[in-house]
Amino acid sequence: MFLAIIGSVLESIIPISKSELDIRRNVYRTKHPEHRLPYNLRIPFIDETESWAYEIVYVYQLYIIIYFTEVISPFMFALVISNIEYIVLCLYQMVASSDNISLLRYLKFVGVFFVVLLEFFLICCNSSEVADDCNEMMVNAIKQCRWEMCSDQTRRELCMILRRVQRPNHLKFNEGMIILSRFLFLKVVKLAYSFVNFMRFKTVAV
Repeated sequence: MFLAIIGSVLESIIPISKSELDIRRNVYRTKHPEHRLPYNLRIPFIDETESWAYEIVYVYQLYIIIYFTEVISPFMFALVISNIEYIVLCLYQMVASSDNISLLRYLKFVGVFFVVLLEFFLICCNSSEVADDCNEMMVNAIKQCRWEMCSDQTRRELCMILRRVQRPNHLKFNEGMIILSRFLFLKVVKLAYSFVNFMRFKTVAV
């Protein structure tokens, strides 16, 4: 993670050739194409390469990179692992050990199981799918906005937006090791079901 941060910073600092500067000047229409950010950003009605805007956006992007890699990513990893453990253990208690616990305790496990399952689906997986659906909505909006009647500058900006929104927009953490989606939710449910079946067969065999 630390190396990724260093690489993003160095990429924005290391000088580039004059031909690449000319390309950036022609594409982005900025006054200072040599001022590069760790991640390309286009702010309407503002030249983000101007001194004051460039410095503010640069510091903000560094803060976001460090925050997500050092704070959010470990938290999301722990959240996903803990949700998987709760789902597996509650399902095991409900299915494999239901004869050995009281009715009140059984209802408690049922409640915890469905609450954790709903939380994991809505907050983690479904919200990531909603973010990805927004990309598709942006693509359709650009296609239907009659871009051919816009100015050259607006067409360039629409091309930049279209290029960004054509990529998947699922929430990713730990350098892509965790990609929140409905597919991840199904994998977790399948893992819980497989584990419970394995423990049941092992118990019967013993």
